[in-house]
Amino acid sequence: MHKISRVEVSGLFGYMNHSVDFSTDSPITIISGPNGSGKTHLLRILHAISVLDLAELASIDFQELKLELQDRRMLRVVRQKTDGDSKVYKFLGRTPPSRSWKTLTLEYEPDDEDSPEIPSWVVQLPGGEWYDTRSNRLIPADMAKRRYNTPDRLAGLKAVRDSWLAPYYDDASAVFIDTKRLDSTNRGLPRHMQTRVQQYSAQVAAQVSEARRKSLNESLDADQSFAARMLQAAHTSVKEKELKERYQRIADKHAELHASGLSVIPVDVAFPDEKTNPTTRRILNVFLDDWERKIQPLLPIHEKLKLLRSIVESKFTGKILDLTARGHLRFKSTHDGNPLPMRALSSGEQHLFAVFALLLFSTRHGTLVLIDEPEISMHAAWKHAFLEDIEEVARISDLQIVLATHSSAIIRGRWDLVKEIEIPDMTPPESHNDEDEQFDDLDSEVEA
Repeated sequence: MHKISRVEVSGLFGYMNHSVDFSTDSPITIISGPNGSGKTHLLRILHAISVLDLAELASIDFQELKLELQDRRMLRVVRQKTDGDSKVYKFLGRTPPSRSWKTLTLEYEPDDEDSPEIPSWVVQLPGGEWYDTRSNRLIPADMAKRRYNTPDRLAGLKAVRDSWLAPYYDDASAVFIDTKRLDSTNRGLPRHMQTRVQQYSAQVAAQVSEARRKSLNESLDADQSFAARMLQAAHTSVKEKELKERYQRIADKHAELHASGLSVIPVDVAFPDEKTNPTTRRILNVFLDDWERKIQPLLPIHEKLKLLRSIVESKFTGKILDLTARGHLRFKSTHDGNPLPMRALSSGEQHLFAVFALLLFSTRHGTLVLIDEPEISMHAAWKHAFLEDIEEVARISDLQIVLATHSSAIIRGRWDLVKEIEIPDMTPPESHNDEDEQFDDLDSEVEA
């Protein structure tokens, strides 16, 4: 789904109406309001609509939702009155300048109560994937459905396939981060009941492994075609100065990759000190083509790891972040260099690490990220730097981020990003007026 510019919800909990204009000058929008105003439910309904998760949508009490997208398309979702447990929603879409609305009705039927329970060692990650904490492996959605009868989050998307609504969900991606759930350390539980921090670390390892696999494939392809490409380059002209500058750029980038642990094998090929001849330059130019191809798959995850290290190591005391040969993240002591288990981190450190590991590695380009109360378990100084840090994360992955918070330390003067929502006044008019008069009198006496 394209990025959102405005959201309106009517009948939240049956009596609340909210409208929020998303930030235009920043990828971050902050929703603030008193407890009970529906901040969390507003995030949940945005998540449900953004990925068309009908089960999640059915769990939220609302009457109508309106979305305006940055590409000017509009989407309305109206809950229809029904009998029984099923939920029926009418979707209406419009693409300006057209005035006509297209409609589609979707029904959600809850699963039978006799469905088998999901084992305690199988957990769902914020990106929607399922994860086996015993074997440290991600479980494909279709396999999780067959084995454990997990909810089918793609059911809604399958229902709109080939309809006018399908283009709204091209490359749709949204992640809801409930920070209250990141504080569970599971101490005292069996070994397979690992912390969520360990689960997200293993998810990073899976992405590192995939990047390395792609790099290896590029290397094999380059080796197979090297001779043919050398023959094609036999009559090309390569300038020594440009070649040397290109070599240095690639060598510096590969040195970064090797230092970070992404590239296991160093490339020890020095540029000749003496002036090169045309044949040597042609050979080196093809070699640089291959070298660049090999490191290209590693660069996106390298940028994310570099930013995660920068955030973590600027805030954690006596700890640095390292990558093992197998691609697992680990912490090491700056005092003696020894590895530190994840449980050695304080609850605040685990929380901060989990939030940014999720932001960087459980999202893809263009994802809508919804974060509920990020200030939980966060040190005061970390709160002050939070907006700056997530803006940098949003820049790398082109994220649209919505926070629900009432922490002034998180906001830190960025009131231009804050959108206030309120609880409607439910007090009967006659009693409300009497109370106002009483408080007015009291205020006058205090001021006097």
